[in-house]
Amino acid sequence: MPQRSHVGEPNRRRRTLEASWVVGVVLFVVVRFAIAYSTLSDYKSTVWVFGFLDIATAIPYAIGSARLVTSLIDRKPQSAARWGIVASGSFLAPYLWLMWAGREGEFPTYVYVVVLILVVSLGANAALSVRRRVRAARAPLAVPQPAASVG
Repeated sequence: MPQRSHVGEPNRRRRTLEASWVVGVVLFVVVRFAIAYSTLSDYKSTVWVFGFLDIATAIPYAIGSARLVTSLIDRKPQSAARWGIVASGSFLAPYLWLMWAGREGEFPTYVYVVVLILVVSLGANAALSVRRRVRAARAPLAVPQPAASVG
């Protein structure tokens, strides 16, 4: 019986993880939209545009953040920078549009406060998640140092 090659295994695993990350992010965005809709239901057109932007940018955000992690793991800073820009822009786009849409005082102050809290907390969580994933993936790659001889 021929031996199976495991050469493509890391790439296949990365694609599977990336796809599951995209599905998870899209589901999260749909739930977040339901919450935003209940909060902004008085502003029908605004909430629908926000929802569309949020869902439309979910896939580029998920792919960008997943590839940012793999680029950092692989120590490819230029690729990481490009994917970081994609992830950051996709993350911020719906929130920036929401702030722009209410630029003439259309929303009460609490809407801006909630949006700011969301941007800061979700952004910090995303950054910490990237850091944790990169560290976890690099940990097995660390070369053990020989023990110092006492003597």
